[in-house]
Amino acid sequence: MSRHRIANTVGLVLATLVCWMYGLHLYRAANRPLYDDSEQVPTMDTVAPDTHTMDPVLDDSNDGILTFIHASDLHISKYVATGGLVHFQHFLHTAVPLVSPRLVVVTGDLTDGKDKQKLISQQQIDEWQAYKHALSRTDFGQRFNGTFYRDQRGNHDCFNVFSHLSDENYFGSYSAVGDSSGYMLRIDEPFGTYSFVASDGCPRHGFARPLNFFGYLDARDMQLLESRLDQARGSSHVFMLNHYPVSTMVYGKYRREFSELVRQVSVFLCGHLHELVGGIGAQLQAYKAREGYWELEIGDMKEHAVYRVYAVDHDLVSFVDVRLPLPQIPMPNPELLDVRVEAPVPHPPVVLVTNPKDARYLLPKHEPLERIRQSTFIRMLVWTDVPVARVEVRIDGQLHPHPAVFRGTERQVGNSVNETVKTPLWAAPWDPELYNDGNVHELEVVATDTAGKSTASRTPFVIGRDSVPLQNDARGGWIMQQSFSSMFQTSACVSYILMTLCLLVIPRVYFATLPNFSSWLSERSVQHHKDMAYIRHLYTLCCNADSLVVRAKLGLAMLAARAKFLVWTQFTAQVYLASVPWLFWPGYFFAMGMCVLPLFTGRLIPSARGSDAVGSVYAYGIYISHEWSPLLDSWTYALASIVSLGVLLVYLPVAVASPSMFYAPRAKRPWYRTVTIRVLVVVFVLVYLGAPTLMTAYTYGWVSVVFGYGRGWLFAAACLALYVVDWRMPVSLSNYVRILPSTPSE
Repeated sequence: MSRHRIANTVGLVLATLVCWMYGLHLYRAANRPLYDDSEQVPTMDTVAPDTHTMDPVLDDSNDGILTFIHASDLHISKYVATGGLVHFQHFLHTAVPLVSPRLVVVTGDLTDGKDKQKLISQQQIDEWQAYKHALSRTDFGQRFNGTFYRDQRGNHDCFNVFSHLSDENYFGSYSAVGDSSGYMLRIDEPFGTYSFVASDGCPRHGFARPLNFFGYLDARDMQLLESRLDQARGSSHVFMLNHYPVSTMVYGKYRREFSELVRQVSVFLCGHLHELVGGIGAQLQAYKAREGYWELEIGDMKEHAVYRVYAVDHDLVSFVDVRLPLPQIPMPNPELLDVRVEAPVPHPPVVLVTNPKDARYLLPKHEPLERIRQSTFIRMLVWTDVPVARVEVRIDGQLHPHPAVFRGTERQVGNSVNETVKTPLWAAPWDPELYNDGNVHELEVVATDTAGKSTASRTPFVIGRDSVPLQNDARGGWIMQQSFSSMFQTSACVSYILMTLCLLVIPRVYFATLPNFSSWLSERSVQHHKDMAYIRHLYTLCCNADSLVVRAKLGLAMLAARAKFLVWTQFTAQVYLASVPWLFWPGYFFAMGMCVLPLFTGRLIPSARGSDAVGSVYAYGIYISHEWSPLLDSWTYALASIVSLGVLLVYLPVAVASPSMFYAPRAKRPWYRTVTIRVLVVVFVLVYLGAPTLMTAYTYGWVSVVFGYGRGWLFAAACLALYVVDWRMPVSLSNYVRILPSTPSE
């Protein structure tokens, strides 16, 4: 080995290590806002004390019931002519008066915050004014001393908003709560105390889309959350609210981890994901058994017009999802922000069974489930806009022998005539011991009003503490159980390390150790030809075999030989790439740059003043206004760039090498050198790098291309390399039949 090669190899290894160490430094710096460096206090047991007593019996009395409504993702838009504001107004004037709960909570994305083309994000003051005007036409803001209606921000509400104090933060002026950091609401009832803790998962600096999908709580946010949850200790139930599901959040730490804090939470209410697409988000719900709480995402009001009614009956938490009874969903709204709805529409009965509770949603760490077994009445809430005609109860398909009787009332809570809470309770006597057999039973309730509108409710139940599996993995359960923070970070790091080592560093080091590269290349070529001949021989034997067993064995042997052939030919190609300076060193430069340089720099918050608008997107987070924002979106950008570079580093070596290096000379080209494959590679680069680069330029300015090392530069380099390798000097038949290419320079 020459001294020149040794020096190059040692320099390459040292440069790689230095870049990786600096990348580790950047990672720590980007994540420092998530953690508090002050002295930590001993971990406290955050499991709420048992505030439930065994005195109350679930009979036919109408006390002990708290009701509230959850809605999310209104997306009031001045450009979208369906849903949005018209759905919200029907919700205010139909759903809320029908249920007349103690509380209404809306978990973010109050406005859409996008331009007419739905590409650029900006806060539209017209949308916020429409939201406020819709609320002002009700008395929700005055009910119960201003605690009846609670809202909070979503990612669309902080698009292009530099900080909480920015003029563009219209939430502070046009929302019901006004405080962007969330709220803590404590409801004291004669039968218990119930706390609602809302956290604001929006980035501290609200970036323009698309860099604004995931959320996080840094150490300062966690301090506030911890303080609010401490105030909620001793509550019968604690309900936590956030726009983002836990799986799309990054949680920092102040004194205690989020996993410890949330143990006192019974239900985590969120939105954000709408219902996704293709049914994979139809039931975004998951029980977090380790911490003991249910996470329940709700579909959007924007397009699906859905809301959720909760009832806490003697501390048993139940809920039902309801769609607004509109003639069309999403409902056309040609008047956009000028639409005005005040008259309620006819609403089918809303039926919510509270005892026995749905066995799929038990909370064994927070609920007094023994009350179900000790109850004497089946209990259900039936909300109607006209009188109820009948309520039928069936258990396991059999008509219940005891008819349901109305025991409801309207309970006056505040001073105003509108400050009443409806508890339309229907009760039917029963003996739960008849069903205490360990099996799953089904309770069916059919409510019909005098207008002929009818609603059926089916509730699986068990007598005991055993829950029934929800079985919703394919409809959203798997998504809710994940930690996308860990998933994306691990995927990006593992992909990057494997790409750098296997496709660049190891082949280059191996190339440097070869005393005679041309001889080694000739030997590898001969071996590849033998391996290919062996594969063809196995294929011939497999086609001519009479026995299925023999065919199967030969087929498996052929697959194993083919896999071995592909691995070794790819390794040969990567070593060959290490000998081509004009391809290898740009590839290595991009790989190292992803570790230490910004993927791109641009006007990430166009509404901000001066240099505050400009930020740099690294793999580990976003650096703007002299501080880091550990937003998970940056990891998705990094992963896309890593995958793009990895595909190019796999394809270009086999494309630049002569096919005769791997295959014996023959008339037709190998599959990976056909026009179809070359076009597909071009399409991949255009779709996976070109389109995002143009979107980045359109959103964050052309400066993001000029300083877009991990996007614009990579796209330009990929186009140039593919043009030279695939189109300017395509492999001709005369080149193909050569046994070996000429040895390139080192």
